[in-house]
Amino acid sequence: MKKIVALFCLLFLSAYTFSQEKQEKEYRIKPEEAPKTAVDFVTSNNFKKRVKWFAEESNDGKTFEAKVCHNKNLYSIEFSEEGTLLDIEKKVDFDEVTEVAQNNIKNYLKENYLKYKFKKTQIQYKGIPNELMRVFDAKNRNTIKAKIAYELIVSAKNDDGFKRYEMLFDENGNHIKTLPIAPTFSLNLEF
Repeated sequence: MKKIVALFCLLFLSAYTFSQEKQEKEYRIKPEEAPKTAVDFVTSNNFKKRVKWFAEESNDGKTFEAKVCHNKNLYSIEFSEEGTLLDIEKKVDFDEVTEVAQNNIKNYLKENYLKYKFKKTQIQYKGIPNELMRVFDAKNRNTIKAKIAYELIVSAKNDDGFKRYEMLFDENGNHIKTLPIAPTFSLNLEF
């Protein structure tokens, strides 16, 4: 019996390790556990609301995120382990995406899936930190020099049934990549 359990665990771990699915573990941390340069960047923005810090471990490695509500918008500011600013994401409704991008995204989904539903939409800004700080200023947001992309969580149906995906599209709605989101397993009963 022990050999069967050990074999099952080995097969499960190897499938987990070598899968092409997005594996992600996010957990809350204290600001002092994040890189100092990341904390300094976030503090320099003088947000009025409390900033929540998270560490995230995924297929791509470990990153740190500061999440904050600012001017009634939800932002996620992501940093590398060294404290380098990676991107800023603003949560939006899908209808806030440009019309051209919306049409291209919908066309991609119609061509590749039987049905789909948007679960989460974020505008992703990448660029130099001084420019990205302007993302938080509603008056200057449209004039910043940043690379824009759209990160979506989509529940989509294909021949295998419904599955959740993280999808990335460029500023014009052209598909960049799709990662199936691995289901989270819990040994706890959830009600």
